[in-house]
Amino acid sequence: MPRRWSGMLLVSLTLMLSACASLLPKLQAPQLSVVGIRLGPTGNMQQQPVQLRLHAVNPNDQAIPVRGIVCKLEIESMPFAEGQTEQAFVLPANGEIDFNVNVIANLNSALIALVGGLGSRNVNYRVYGEVHLKGSILHSIPFDQKGRVRL
Repeated sequence: MPRRWSGMLLVSLTLMLSACASLLPKLQAPQLSVVGIRLGPTGNMQQQPVQLRLHAVNPNDQAIPVRGIVCKLEIESMPFAEGQTEQAFVLPANGEIDFNVNVIANLNSALIALVGGLGSRNVNYRVYGEVHLKGSILHSIPFDQKGRVRL
């Protein structure tokens, strides 16, 4: 008899967990694009502060309370910089917002990427990382976007 109860308990728990999973909000990742790159004051010999201006589009019909965004940036397929937002914000439902992300660029990679982009002034980029959510059952949403930005 105890085996029968343990089997029924296992089935019941499985059904409850799958029901709870269906109640989790199904959020699509925001679409992020780099709209500006501004070099900060000169850092040390290996690191350069950079401010990224990002544009985010929320494809969801509910607002996304963002605690922070951690991201990495590649330019012309080379690692360029990484960092995170400093303030929380709300991405409106089906809306758009621009915000800044302070990142640190490896000076060697930054110089190679910048010199490589001098001819065209438009460079390919890849920005990827995680949107950390505030007050949600989901803790974060990964993102990975590519595009072109003017230097």
